[in-house]
Amino acid sequence: MGIPVKRHVKAAAAVIGLLVGCATLSPLPAQADPEPANRSGGHHGGHHGGQHGGGETSYQPPPIEWSPCTNGLQFLGGECGHLVVPLDYARPQGKKIKVAVSRLKHTSDEASYQGVMVVNLTWPGGSGLGQASVGKLLPEFVSGTYDWVGFDPRGVGASEPTLSCDPGINGYDRMAYEPSSPRHLAAQIKVAKDYSAACARTRSDLLRHATTAHTANDLDSLRKALGQEQLNYYGYVYGAYLGQVYGTMFPARVRRMVIDSAVDPRHAWFGYNLNQNYPLDQNLAAFSAWTAKHDSIYHLGTTEAAVRKKYYDTLAKLAKKPAGGVFGPAVWTDVFLLAYNTNHWQELATLFSAVVNTGDTALLKQVYDANYPTVTDNNQAMALATMCTDAPWPRDWDTWLRVTERDYRKVPFAAWADMWFVASCQSWSVPPQRPAAVGGPKTPSVLMVLDRTIDPSSTYEGSLAVRKLFPKAVLVESGPTPAETATPESCSPGRSIVEYLLNGTLPARVAGNTSDLKCPAAPLPNPAAPAAKSAAPPVAGFSGALAAATVR
Repeated sequence: MGIPVKRHVKAAAAVIGLLVGCATLSPLPAQADPEPANRSGGHHGGHHGGQHGGGETSYQPPPIEWSPCTNGLQFLGGECGHLVVPLDYARPQGKKIKVAVSRLKHTSDEASYQGVMVVNLTWPGGSGLGQASVGKLLPEFVSGTYDWVGFDPRGVGASEPTLSCDPGINGYDRMAYEPSSPRHLAAQIKVAKDYSAACARTRSDLLRHATTAHTANDLDSLRKALGQEQLNYYGYVYGAYLGQVYGTMFPARVRRMVIDSAVDPRHAWFGYNLNQNYPLDQNLAAFSAWTAKHDSIYHLGTTEAAVRKKYYDTLAKLAKKPAGGVFGPAVWTDVFLLAYNTNHWQELATLFSAVVNTGDTALLKQVYDANYPTVTDNNQAMALATMCTDAPWPRDWDTWLRVTERDYRKVPFAAWADMWFVASCQSWSVPPQRPAAVGGPKTPSVLMVLDRTIDPSSTYEGSLAVRKLFPKAVLVESGPTPAETATPESCSPGRSIVEYLLNGTLPARVAGNTSDLKCPAAPLPNPAAPAAKSAAPPVAGFSGALAAATVR
């Protein structure tokens, strides 16, 4: 989708209740008319501007100097440091930058040690430094056999340098995403152009050196710095796409790889954004139906239509008068985009009820602040620096407006929000590259997982396309609708992850254009039931497959 949603990965130790993982993710875009995958087995694209897309590079990074983390991971024994990499891998002896990395070391004996597991559960521009803690979601007999490593991609968070273009871009009282007049539309276009111009004025080297191919090369430099012949890797959405690119560029360097919610490379990135409009609208419908089912708790209406109407009525009121004099319609839309993940539903319904029934905005502010940056635009700047240069974008506003208006007529919830987040790519100062190559006969065996419980970030068709591009991949899917009861442990993406990471076992790949193992989806939350005790903290922000792997 098109909003910089910060999907928080809450993976701290339960005994201290500490939030140590924060994954920034924006449900975002793709190509309007995606080019077909190359028939030889890969989606091919050239690499310009110093991108090395063809495999091993000559660069050998210095060892990482580790010290105790100060970001919360220290309570789990985490170590932090910086990986030194070239700004441009075509000039490995040239200017260097630093990538912030974190590590939680294995607890098993050396005979059981399985190497390094690098995690990326973010969107472009998202911090992954705290994600070394994600292994805590797995049973110790699995997670303890790996070193878990998180990182802030180049230009992001604790990496050096970082990029900021306009720190105030995401204030509370922004205009509604849906243009109500030609003047309103012109004002939104001006915001997009002004932001791209602000980024251009920084003259940052990162504007030309933040593509996914650059980050894939950084990932391989990380492998070298850690003294590993091969990496293990877990990626979600953009992290999954990064894994797809890395597995294509460095197939012999992959030991085990989980691609959670694959990104169809044909849709990077304009079409990907458009493709999210439909599932995001479906999210609001499903959330509204669930909220109506629990009207005795939330008092927002007894039917899906009634709850949805209340959402849009509130949106219209906020356009005229911000809630609490502060929170405008854009904040309202941004917050409900979080309905992509059912883990958010109880919190969203509670804040919805508070704003509508009592005028209380405290929880609205809390949820917005926890998921969206308000004092920095580093997330947005680096998301655009990556996506605007990763692949071509339409250069005429007619295309942008035509497809957005078309979708808005059918699925109005997120159509304009999705477009405006990436609209600066229309006037981006740095020319785009051709998309990175993905797939081919040399790509490694990987476990692909797909949570179809209304996740807009990965479509079934997209996952099938990536499965085809990775001829040794195995796709495990959860059902298209939530189950009435708990997912059987004998069949779940989480169970498949445990078995794969523990001993390398994959489900059998079947013939045809289909998933290889079909499992029921997890049930929807029940706000009337007491909270279940879990061996690990909940995960919000990715499919839930890894969280579901926890053995209770």
